[in-house]
Amino acid sequence: MQYRNQLNKKVTEEFFDTLKELITKVVARYIARGAIPRREQADVETAIIEKFLLKQEQIDSAFQGKAKISTYYIAVINRMCAEVIRKEQKHWYSLNEHDDKKILADSTTYFDASKQTLVNEELKRFRATIMLFNGSSAKVLLFLKLYYDIPITTQEIRNYAENKTAKAQKIIEMRSELSKAELNQKLADLVLLVEGKKVGGDAVRMWINKQMDTLLCRLNGQNKSFHNKETIGLMLEMQHNSA
Repeated sequence: MQYRNQLNKKVTEEFFDTLKELITKVVARYIARGAIPRREQADVETAIIEKFLLKQEQIDSAFQGKAKISTYYIAVINRMCAEVIRKEQKHWYSLNEHDDKKILADSTTYFDASKQTLVNEELKRFRATIMLFNGSSAKVLLFLKLYYDIPITTQEIRNYAENKTAKAQKIIEMRSELSKAELNQKLADLVLLVEGKKVGGDAVRMWINKQMDTLLCRLNGQNKSFHNKETIGLMLEMQHNSA
């Protein structure tokens, strides 16, 4: 009969690929139902392929042609899956508490390392973006740190005030006790000292907001990030802590 001729064939590459595809589909269903751990997929598929090929002659001889060959093979593969599950399930789920904790610890360590790498990369990008303010980058960085009440160094003051650093330090001392309006006025005094420009506190506030908007536009361009004014403060703080 025709179906008998179809079955009595050598294991060709095409047949093997078809068989493997059927086995993969059947095993995937058991994985989806939670009967087989996903980590065991490759081993289970290999075991079933070996079982099938070893018993192929017996399997083919039992085929009666009442259904498609593929349907018959799927039924056989299902039985083989059930056999593997019965035999191996105790081994699959025999991880003790120590193993579970170790796996969790390893995963957590990897996640933390990956997260820290991303944070470091974002901080590098933040520093580079600050430098894009060209001649005013020192002023932008200093004023933003003062605005967010982040500790500043003498060098950061000097980068802006140059030879007027000592006087600049006196102007902005005790800044943590100032309100935002009072701080803006102090910064206006600082601008007068360093740049010789007479501006009001409100003008300083608007200037700082404009620099933050520019910074956010550059950071978030092309949807690279989703920063806001709050995260600017966080990055300034992280940058300070990592120094």
